[in-house]
Amino acid sequence: MSDPNYIKKQAIRMQSAQHPRAKEDAGWRILSNADEPGLSDDGTLTPEQMQKA
Repeated sequence: MSDPNYIKKQAIRMQSAQHPRAKEDAGWRILSNADEPGLSDDGTLTPEQMQKA
């Protein structure tokens, strides 16, 4: 079940983060919360997943 407040918080973090890894982590958390299939266990995203986040 996705949590809109959590997703909003991570979206803000993704937009404001300076470090690419922090952006990727926030994007992974958004997709994970939205039950995105095919996410890696190590928190990395494909370019397509980054665009989706």
